[in-house]
This record gives sequence, C-alpha cells and structure tokens, in this order.
Amino acid sequence: MASMQNPSLTLTFLAGDLEAAHPSVQAIGDEHIVRRSVTFHQQLLSGLKSASNQVDLLLERSCPAIEDIISTEGDVKAGLADGGGTLFTGYLSTSYSWTLTDSGTQALAITIEDVGTRLLGKAFVESGRHLFHCPAGEAIEAICARAGITVSPACIFLTPPVTRSVDGSVTCRELLDQLVYELGHVYHFDALGQLRLFKVDCASTEALPTLDKDSLVVVGGKAITLGKKIRQYRSARVSFTRLGTASNYLVYRNTNGRGDGHPYCYLKLEGGSHFDGNEIFTEGEWTEARADSFRTPALIEACNAASEIDMVGSSRIIAVSNVRMEFTAESGSVTASIAAAGGPYLEVAAHNSGTLAYHITRFDAYADIIFERDVNVVRTADAQLAAESSDNVLSEELSFVHERSIAQAHANLLGQYHRHAGSLYTFFSSVDLPCGSLVRINDDAFSHLDVAVLVTARTFTDESAVIAYQAVGISAFDLGAPAYLQVLIRRKNDTVGPAGPAGEDAYLVQVISEGGTTFRTTGPFASTMRARVFKGGVEVTDSFTDADFRWSRTSADAHADEIWNSAHYSVGGRTLAITEDDVAGRTNFFCTLLRRI
Repeated sequence: MASMQNPSLTLTFLAGDLEAAHPSVQAIGDEHIVRRSVTFHQQLLSGLKSASNQVDLLLERSCPAIEDIISTEGDVKAGLADGGGTLFTGYLSTSYSWTLTDSGTQALAITIEDVGTRLLGKAFVESGRHLFHCPAGEAIEAICARAGITVSPACIFLTPPVTRSVDGSVTCRELLDQLVYELGHVYHFDALGQLRLFKVDCASTEALPTLDKDSLVVVGGKAITLGKKIRQYRSARVSFTRLGTASNYLVYRNTNGRGDGHPYCYLKLEGGSHFDGNEIFTEGEWTEARADSFRTPALIEACNAASEIDMVGSSRIIAVSNVRMEFTAESGSVTASIAAAGGPYLEVAAHNSGTLAYHITRFDAYADIIFERDVNVVRTADAQLAAESSDNVLSEELSFVHERSIAQAHANLLGQYHRHAGSLYTFFSSVDLPCGSLVRINDDAFSHLDVAVLVTARTFTDESAVIAYQAVGISAFDLGAPAYLQVLIRRKNDTVGPAGPAGEDAYLVQVISEGGTTFRTTGPFASTMRARVFKGGVEVTDSFTDADFRWSRTSADAHADEIWNSAHYSVGGRTLAITEDDVAGRTNFFCTLLRRI
C-alpha cells in the first residue's frame, strides 16, 4: 500500500462518560497521526475458522482526543479514512502504550480491532432458550441483529436449513463461528465494518494469475519462505443428528392421583393455591417466589408422554411449538395454562382462585415437535482406508447441520483442506491481492518453486508499497468425493422388534434409583440405581449373577456416551452408582439383561 495522502480518524465515544464540554464524536486529522506508523493486519482464515483484523497506529501526544481515549470506560468506535475513502471500521482496543516516534517525540500507540472482536461477545439470548429452525442466512441475520452488526448487501445468503436450540450461555461469536464453519464458509468485515462471507473452496487451479520474479520482492534476503506440516489426518469423520417432526404430539401429562376412576389425573388444589408443574404453592409462597428476581420460573421438559415407540421412542425432543392444552377440573375456579418456553421446555401453571379445594382431572399438552431420530457418521475415504487410519482421523460433531448431503460436504472440505493445505508460505509483493485470492507463485529467480496458493492473511503499512502475504498451498477440492454413512446410535425403542414371550414367560427389568429418578445438575449429587428382574410378576433377581447385567446411557453428547458405555460395558452388576460426573446434559441410564433362566 502506498503512503496515505490525507489520513483521518473519527472516534465515537459510546459510554456517555466524557467531560461536559467534550463532544462524543471527535475527528483526528492528518497532523496528529504519525506517518509511517499505520500497519494493517488482515487475516481471513485461521485454519478453516474465521479470523479477526486490526490496525495499529500512533497518535501525536498533542492530539486532544488522547485524554478522552484514556479516561473513557466505554466502547469507542473508530473509522480510519484516507481522503474520502474509508479504510477500516472497528473499535479501539483497551490496551494502550506510550512510545517514541522516529523523531523522538512522544506518541500513544493504539489498536483498532474489527467490529466482530467487540460486538460478537454478547450472549445471544439474555435468558431462556431460542430455536434456530430456518435457512442459514436468516440465522446469520438474527445473530448479527442481536450483536448490533450490519450484514452487507453484498453478503452471500446461505440457503441450507439449520436447526439448533441455544440458551443464554452461548455468545453470538460462538454461534456465528460454528454456523458458517459447518457450511464451509468464514466471515469477515469489510472497510465499512459490515459482515460478509467467504466460501472456502478451490474448484480449479488452472489459469491462475501468476507472481514471478518481476512481481515478487526480496525482503531481508528472502523472497519466499516455506513451512510444511506433517500430515496429521488421512480421513475425516463427521457425526450429525438426523431430526424428525411430529404434529399434535402428547408432550406433557400430569398423572397425579390417576386411578381407575380417574384415568388422566386427580390432582388436589386447595383454595388459593398454585401449581407450576413441580410444586404446589400457597398464595403467599407464590407471591414471594414471583417477587424473587433471582428465581426463574420452573420449566418442564417436553417428553414422550404417550410412551409410543413407533415414532419418537426415547429420542430427545429438542423443540416444541403450537402448544394445545387439554384441561378439565371439578370447578371453574381452577384455571391453567401451558405455553412453549423455548427449545424443549414448557411453562406450566394452574391456580385455584376459589376458597374450597378442587381436583384437576385432566392436564395434558399437545404440540408440534422436533426430535432427534438418530446419530449418523459420514466418513471420507473408503472403508478399508478409514479402518487402517483410525489414528489419523479428524473427528467433529456438527451442531447446526442435520442432513447427510451438507454433512458430507463438510467432511470432504475437512479432508481436502487438510490434505492439500499443509504447506504454509510467506512472500512479499507490491501486487495488491485481497485475502482469499487464489494465485500461482512462480519463483523463477531463486528456488524455481511453482505452486498454487490461497492467500489467508496479509500485512502492510503506509510506509511501503510492499505487502507481506501468508498463504497455504492449494489443490482443487472435490467436495463431492465419495463418503460412506454409518448409523452410530439408533435411539432405544425407535423400532419395534419381534414380539417377545407372552404371559408368564415374559421378563421385566425394573430400575430403582435410591436418590430419586430426576436430578438437576446444578451441583453435586449421588445415587445408586438397582436393577430388579421379574418373571410373571415374581421377582427372580437372585437367579442372575452380576455378569448378567449391563448398564448404558444416552445423552446429547453421543461421543461421550460411546466412551462411558465402553468403560462400563465390561463392568457388570445389578447396581450402578452415579454422580454428577456421569451425566452430560439430559442423560438417561438403562440396564440390559443378557441372559434368561
């Protein structure tokens, strides 16, 4: 980049904490920006993930804005321009240092970071849960809107469907990073600070623009440096969860007091009492609980309340919508509501406004649901090579993608990139190449190196027209290369097996948990689960040895389940002790009987 002709810096102080006479928008002119101190660091890719950009520069000590830069506690938006053209938009870093210029005067060293560095750190939702179930482009727009980021009109709109439920612990950056990565893209910010996407691909290396001895520049005695990585991966293994949907599905049923005369429910509510799906409160307790700002409403997780096995079985429900309640009570004084509360959760409420006690005789909820059907694995390379290279497999679990074709494209991208992009190059040229450029380097003066590369980063200053580039060697990708699919986990009871023996020959395995059947993993807990075996209604547990029992678990983390199940498979026993270390989110434990008597 040639020397800037008329640089200027516009600062917008967003905290409102400046002294009374100091404006919130301040312009710094050419006279306060130290020439030959401006350095641009642009990086598009860090491996296959998005990277951040920044600009370093010096401000003369006499600059009147320095006092406000140092004293303000809030964000400072910065726009660097040259004449009428914007060069960079971002936010000031909170790290400053004093230094001496070449002429011996004092100057403040500042850094402008790109928009995403500051804004994407926000939590996507303050509280509760949110479901993405839409085209990827709509999800990206929602994430950017929450972060306060403008999506460029020139940004690629991604149409593949994505689905993911998130809570308040996930930031906008984590969501955006993972979403675009799974779809083979990275994001970056243009000179105006607006978001754009770049597709990581190399369809062909034919007819690329070439840099030769006339275009390459020797700096420090070097024109091109090369660093090669030892190939770490021979294949890629990508797991994803296929989803299913169902309409008007029974997701909640209260069965308190159910009996022959009351097939649904017979829940007693005293006069003035409230019920939240878990506990019954007096009027005073209810008022106190609602006044507590630190207490969140109790939520009920949707489940297979119909106990059907043809569709959902034991698969996890990840979202509910269009909730419909079936409710009956002995008096009109008893009212109730059931509403979707984000993701798989329901908010349940019932109230007896009368003075006498009455019973709820039916309290059901039906909803449209999205549920996890099974966990699948896409593996690149052929089955024999994959088996032979088990120690050289790059494994990933997708969280937004639930379709085989998209998962396969991602697996192929991983395999192709790590196979072809193992050589790292640094070179210097006065030719202006944007990050993401494909170019051929032909060093016909020294090394006779001739290679196609993808430019991943570049650094330049206002002092010299020479740009320092970083790049990776590249070959044409084949994102449609053959891959094979394996169903890793099929949820328990997803399919109906052959009919078992009827009547007195049937076995029943019953698991009893000494610490209760439901645990909230907000703190330490421990419980011992005990398996009991019945035949024809008669307990026959003592007829089996410990080796006849096997324990397993299912959770949202399929890979962790594999590890846990493998570690416990050879450890038989009719009892199982668990703690908080044995769970991964919503976790179910099962006991299987290996033989009959």
